[in-house]
Amino acid sequence: MRKEKSQIEIRTGTLVEGTNKFEFTCQAKDFEGRRLAEAGFTREITAHVIAEKSNDKITVTINTSAVADCTCDRCLAPVSKILTGTIELYYTSGTSFDGELESDDEYRQIDKNTEYIDITEDVCDALLLSIPMKITCINYPDCQLYGNDERTMNDKKNEDTYNSEITSWQESLQKLKNNYH
Repeated sequence: MRKEKSQIEIRTGTLVEGTNKFEFTCQAKDFEGRRLAEAGFTREITAHVIAEKSNDKITVTINTSAVADCTCDRCLAPVSKILTGTIELYYTSGTSFDGELESDDEYRQIDKNTEYIDITEDVCDALLLSIPMKITCINYPDCQLYGNDERTMNDKKNEDTYNSEITSWQESLQKLKNNYH
């Protein structure tokens, strides 16, 4: 008996042995009370799910993608970033996990008669974990002092301007950075 309808769930009865692929698309407003709007997710959310089923185990890989509307931490300019996140979960029935795996959130025990696996919270977690610690843009040269490798939707039109303003000390830092990668 289920208490409420989840936004994203996998019906275990329809899973075949081997690889099963699903794609879910929903709106961020459908995830009320899950802190997505506070984090800047207000548009469409896409979740690509791969469920690998074997005898007593289901491995679920969730790849999320959504646009986050936020502000640059340095100049407070509006920035829209496409953020992607991945999380892998392991569901098993019939056997218990080792003591150290029981406390791990990625390993979950389910009953053999479970009809649905609700992954709504896991999709939200993957999105929230995809938010970078610092968000910068390239609208102003000062914002790029820390070398932001991520691309924003607003940055594409300003890329040529930024590339022409690279100074010699920034080139030296870039060479030094490349030596350590």
